[in-house]
Amino acid sequence: MQQALPQISFSPYVILIEDDNGISKSIEFLLDVEKIKCIHFADGHDFIEAIKKDSKILEGPGCIFLDVRMPKMNGVEVFDKLNAKFPDLPMPVVFMTGHGDVPLVIKVLKEGAFDFIQKPFPAKDLLERLSRYFQESINRKVALVQKTDFHKKFETLTEKERQVLGLLYEGMSNKQVAELMNNSIRTIELRRAAIYDKMDVKSTVDLARLLQSVNWAKSDSDSGSHQ
Repeated sequence: MQQALPQISFSPYVILIEDDNGISKSIEFLLDVEKIKCIHFADGHDFIEAIKKDSKILEGPGCIFLDVRMPKMNGVEVFDKLNAKFPDLPMPVVFMTGHGDVPLVIKVLKEGAFDFIQKPFPAKDLLERLSRYFQESINRKVALVQKTDFHKKFETLTEKERQVLGLLYEGMSNKQVAELMNNSIRTIELRRAAIYDKMDVKSTVDLARLLQSVNWAKSDSDSGSHQ
C-alpha cells in the first residue's frame, strides 16, 4: 500500500536578494506585519557564499525574491548558479525588475523561474502572490520526498526486476514479458510480485501511477548494477 503524502507543517519564509535598501526595508516590514520570516541578502554574491556554507536555508517551504540588477553578481547569474547546483530546488524563484525587461523575463521563465514581479508593486499584490508561491513550494517539497522515497525502493530491485518493471509499464502482459525475456510465465509472475512488494503497490495501475508521479522513464530501468 502506498504511503500517505508527507505533511509539511513548518511556516514558509522568504529569501530576499535585493540591493536597494528602500525596497528591501519595505518588503521586510510588510512580511514582518504578516509574521512571515524574511532572510535578506544585499547582493547575489553574499547569497551564493551563504548557501555554500549552509544550503539548508534553501529547504523551504518558501520562495526566493531575486532582483535582476545588482552589483557583483546580477540576478540571472545567481539564478544560473542555483539551477546548476540545485536542480530540485523546493523554493520557487520570483524575479523582481523595475525595468520591464521582457526578453530577460521570458528567458528566465523558460529556464525555470516561477514568476516575475515588476517594481514598484502594491503590497496587496505581493501578499496575494505569496500564497501561490508558498503552495508551489509545499508541492515541490512533497514531490521531492516522494521522488527520494521512490528511488530508495527502486534501488532494491534486481536488474531483472527492473527490466520487468519497464516492460510492465509499457503495458505488456506476463506472457509477453516472458516471451521477450525468454523466461517462464511463472518466473515473471514471481518477479512481478517481488516488484509490487518492494515498491509498496498492489497492482500494475498503482505501479504506473507511482512511476508517473516521479516522471520515471523506461531508460531508468537499465541503470544500476543489481543482479
